[in-house]
Formats: sequence, structure tokens, C-alpha cells
Amino acid sequence: MVVETVPTVCVPATEPTLAALTARLEAGDPVAFEEIFRRFHEPLVRYARRFTSDDATAYDILQDVFMRLWEKRASLGIHTSIQGMLCTMVRNRAFNLHRDSRRVVDMPEEMSERSTTDALPDGDLEFRDLNGYIKRWIDELPPRRAEAFVLSRYHGLKHTDIASIMQVSKRTVDTHILLALQYLRKRLDAWQDGRGLL
Repeated sequence: MVVETVPTVCVPATEPTLAALTARLEAGDPVAFEEIFRRFHEPLVRYARRFTSDDATAYDILQDVFMRLWEKRASLGIHTSIQGMLCTMVRNRAFNLHRDSRRVVDMPEEMSERSTTDALPDGDLEFRDLNGYIKRWIDELPPRRAEAFVLSRYHGLKHTDIASIMQVSKRTVDTHILLALQYLRKRLDAWQDGRGLL
């Protein structure tokens, strides 16, 4: 009895290789672009969802990435895999959106806090004060340490995923997060002792 094994990834023999598609894309072939889109759309949406809280944002990221891919097709100079380049583009676009949304959201949040603080009970005021301090303390961390901490605690990513995103080892991510937690604990203890007198 002969048992046939089925390959995990089936690409029909008539489909062009990624290298051929990449070369055709760089030459401006819209059919090659459509084929790359067809092959990578769903995996990239799943990848983008790891950085966002909703599907709409993940699709927006992917739309931006493919639009940029088409606009810059002639000057891409892809020397590695197009798949790796697309993943990097998705990651970078997601981080840029997150960074930009923090800038836009922070200002109205601060303004709304000032306008409603008189109506809040003391416990809520203390919580908001502490939350504001925590945000400030995270901003005081070295940028890479803050990035690792935010990806872990606010986005819920695993340390291995963070290592892949930041292009560092998992051990480096572990160290960043440990040092961030130690720093935040020290700041929190000082805040509790002096109730905000830092």
C-alpha cells in the first residue's frame, strides 16, 4: 500500500514563483501586483490584527501597505523575500498609526479630565492622577524599553512576538520588560509614599 503525502503548501505548477512576480511588479505589471495581493492578503490581515484592536484598522493598514507597494514598485529593490518586506511594512505602518493616534488622543483626554474633575469622587480623581503618572513614567523609559513594555502590557503580545517585531532576541525583550517593571514599581512606591509628590 502506497501512502501519498500532501504538501502543506500547494502552489499549482502554472503559478509564477515569487521571484518572478517580484521582478514583474518592479517592472510595473498590474497582473503581478494582483497576484501578490491575492497570495498575501489574508496572512497579512491576520498579522496586522496582532497590532490592532479591530478588523477595520487591520484592513486599513493593509490597504496603505499595498498602495505604497504599488506606488514605490520601481524603486523597491527587493533583495530578500517580498513576504518579509510586506510583513515589515505592515508592522511599521501599525506602529506609525499607534504612535499617531496616541498624539491625537492624548490632548482631548487631558482636556476632558480638566473639565470633569470637579464632578468625580476622590477615588476616581486619584485613579486618574495615577494613570497620568504611569503614562508619564512610561514616557521616561528608554524608547526601546517603553516599546517592549507597551507591546506586552497594552497590546498583549507574547515576548517572542515582540522580539520578532523589534528584531531583537526574546531575552532582550524579557530584560526590557523586567527593567521597565522595576522602574515603574519604584516610581509607584515613591508616589504612594508621597501621594504624588515626586
